[in-house]
Amino acid sequence: MTIDRRRFLQAAAGLTVAPWPAQAQTLSKIRYVHSSPVARPYHAYSFSGKGAGLYDKIGLDPEFLFISGSAATLQLLISGDAHIGNIGILEFISSKKKQPTLPLSVVYCHDYHGSYVTVVPEDSPIKSVADLKGKTVGVLSLAAGTVPTLRAQAREAGIDPGSIQFVAVGADAAAMVALKSGRVDAYSHFIGAIAGLENLGVKFRSFAPDVCSGVFVTSNALLANNRDLVVRGLQGIALSTRFAQLNPVAAARNYYAMFKPPTGDTAQALRNDAHSIEKTLSIFKQPNDGHRWGEMTALITEEMVRRIACVGRHDEIADVIADRLAGVNRVRLNLPARSDRERGASREIIQAIKAKVRPA
Repeated sequence: MTIDRRRFLQAAAGLTVAPWPAQAQTLSKIRYVHSSPVARPYHAYSFSGKGAGLYDKIGLDPEFLFISGSAATLQLLISGDAHIGNIGILEFISSKKKQPTLPLSVVYCHDYHGSYVTVVPEDSPIKSVADLKGKTVGVLSLAAGTVPTLRAQAREAGIDPGSIQFVAVGADAAAMVALKSGRVDAYSHFIGAIAGLENLGVKFRSFAPDVCSGVFVTSNALLANNRDLVVRGLQGIALSTRFAQLNPVAAARNYYAMFKPPTGDTAQALRNDAHSIEKTLSIFKQPNDGHRWGEMTALITEEMVRRIACVGRHDEIADVIADRLAGVNRVRLNLPARSDRERGASREIIQAIKAKVRPA
């Protein structure tokens, strides 16, 4: 079925998009950056709207940058060399914890289920995250968001995250070789990359957290000075996402035209890349799923808080910290001290932690 672009903008995506004046000839430049070393077909949730002409309809001329690492992505946003960045929510929270004054804000959530997936071959004896105790897990790199995600899953499963050994094995064929050779017992990566391994004919058993994992971020300065550009930029993401969900084959062709044409069997490449796009966008907003596009309301669940932070009552928090931070050399706490009672409780917590946490 052919979808008229005007109808698509107004109806199919379920979005309220302010019309761009027909007389406006100059499109606003906007630069997106992904914390990925190269563009992949599954990034269609950002770029596919360009080939479909949807960014033109909202007055934007987008450029897409791809760079390795969330730190580099955040730096480009802070410097103003990029306007909107796509990173993992855990990486952003970690950066904010290290630098609370980081002048950036999360403005859009693009998925509502975990995009970091850990897989094992279908015939593996590993049936759950708990079974990864004492096992080796391959990852793209040791700085990848899959590492803290799987460690959090391990804690929830009741095993010591330190019992899992992480090994950087890269992606695609290199990851498959590591799995098949037994160098690693499991592999953890972004859902779209896992789809790429499935395209090689391997069936997996998978484990993924049921929480948001990917977000778009922008600078506080841009929000204050050019909010309209940010709003339209996020509308472009929503439009691209819905276009790719409805037209994965067309989105794959857009990828070939913009980034890298297929090699070898082009028909098979198209099927594989369409599968990668479909699998990735299956965890994004769906029609009638109860979510608004990019909504952040109630996004941080109790489950996510416990994954990120040490949570407990005064009489149990020392044990929680000792379990989470065993072997660390220093712990910094911000405890309330507004009254004699609070100061006394704080002293008791600190003494309990000192008794339980032994420096490495």
